[in-house]
Amino acid sequence: MTTTHPGTNIGLLLHDVTDDVANSGFQQPTAHRYKHSVAQFRQYLDHVESSGLPVVTPDLSAAVPGKPVVTFTFDDGGASAPTAADLLEERGWRGVFFITTGLLNCPGFMTDRQVLDLRRRGHSIGSHSCSHPDVFRSLSRKQMADEWSRSREILQQLIGEPVRTASIPGGDCNDATIEEAFAAGLTQIFTSEQITHSWSQGGATCFGRMMMVDNTSRETLNRWLTHPTVGILPERALRFTKSHVKKLIGPLYLRLVQERRAMHEQAK
Repeated sequence: MTTTHPGTNIGLLLHDVTDDVANSGFQQPTAHRYKHSVAQFRQYLDHVESSGLPVVTPDLSAAVPGKPVVTFTFDDGGASAPTAADLLEERGWRGVFFITTGLLNCPGFMTDRQVLDLRRRGHSIGSHSCSHPDVFRSLSRKQMADEWSRSREILQQLIGEPVRTASIPGGDCNDATIEEAFAAGLTQIFTSEQITHSWSQGGATCFGRMMMVDNTSRETLNRWLTHPTVGILPERALRFTKSHVKKLIGPLYLRLVQERRAMHEQAK
């Protein structure tokens, strides 16, 4: 059973902010559309600032009740995360960085020291699983539990405080995904659903996010910021269609994403 919560949280889902895509994050060709140049990201920040909406992390969203808020989130833990953090801090803002712990200290990804530094600077740190499984919902419950609990423990030891937030790798989610995350102690789950309100599911508070890709225009961002309910309907419809296609083709989709992962491994 799911229960929606009042309030509007316009979560923006990003990955790498870099002028050299080969030095940050996953390297398969399909990953490049999720990377943004520094100049492009600055334009997004300008647009959000001009909207006048507060930019908050999940633990601060309650400080502005009844008003739409914006949350910048970054998946994977690519090496460019400190660049994104620097640009946010220029505006006095902070973001949420979801870390794939199995890739810490690997080429193209953050180091332990960088993660700790981000937290000390006031950014939120969350889990993005240990190994970034190709299709998370295809895992057994035992595998899900292991991915969530191990990544959470690694991050807690690293930053010296509880980690309660997570995002789902690849956005492929089912009830078990969220239930096992909650059982592992993760109480705030960020999904890839194109939704601007939070809801309760499997014991956790869940959040949707709007996907930022390399051709996301300022006009599109403005539509989300200005009309966070009806303005997101085109993206919601597309997400709905893609999700159902993925379920229909099942094993074929799994094989496709595994081939993409193999391309990343070859590119390292």
